[in-house]
Amino acid sequence: MTTALVLGGAGGIGAAVTRRLAADHDVTITHHGHPERAEQLVAELEKGGARARTLRVDATTEEGVLAAFDAAEEGGDLAVVVDCVGGWDYPRITDLTSEQINDSLSLNLVSALLVLREAARRVADGGRVVMVSSAAARVAPPRQSTYAAAKAGLEAATRVTAKEVAKRGVTVNVVRPGATDTEYMRSITSDKAVEAMSAGNAMRRLGTPEDIAGVVSLLVSQDARWITGDVIDATGGLA
Repeated sequence: MTTALVLGGAGGIGAAVTRRLAADHDVTITHHGHPERAEQLVAELEKGGARARTLRVDATTEEGVLAAFDAAEEGGDLAVVVDCVGGWDYPRITDLTSEQINDSLSLNLVSALLVLREAARRVADGGRVVMVSSAAARVAPPRQSTYAAAKAGLEAATRVTAKEVAKRGVTVNVVRPGATDTEYMRSITSDKAVEAMSAGNAMRRLGTPEDIAGVVSLLVSQDARWITGDVIDATGGLA
């Protein structure tokens, strides 16, 4: 069985992706602030017969990303990397501080660049890399300047990486979710804003983590071997 690494793989979109990948891979997931959630997910997967491990890393640091890849490689050839690390808040552009800018870019862009670098070095020939972005990179919503900028940078860096590893048969793509119904999103978003997000796409509902995991599952399959350097919009028809 080949190995998959899911960074930020313990909650929300990451957990849904992990469950999909665990059917066919020895899965390593990383977490940062919720060890109990990661341990529960591993226990669930192992009960179902899958092989899974988890470790706490800070994906904004080189040491953390290296540790994640080292752990994944202990399970065998690294065939799949999915990066679900990210987070946002809502500062107005006029209120931004240097600390907020640095924190957001570190979490959403620096971490992605480190993951792309290590994936390009370590993923086996014919492997798959999927980076999770956000509709914010295209829509540029108010009060998400740093988040939108960082995710746009992630998308550009992914396209560059795809060109550099293509000769090994490795594909590198982006999934761009819209508003997705996760615990994190609910914790920092008002009920009024959630209602507006639900009405903002053609499907007239929030996306689910499973919706996004399905797109990731397609991109890591052999059926997607001719898709690389692309951004797949998974927003339910967001205008």
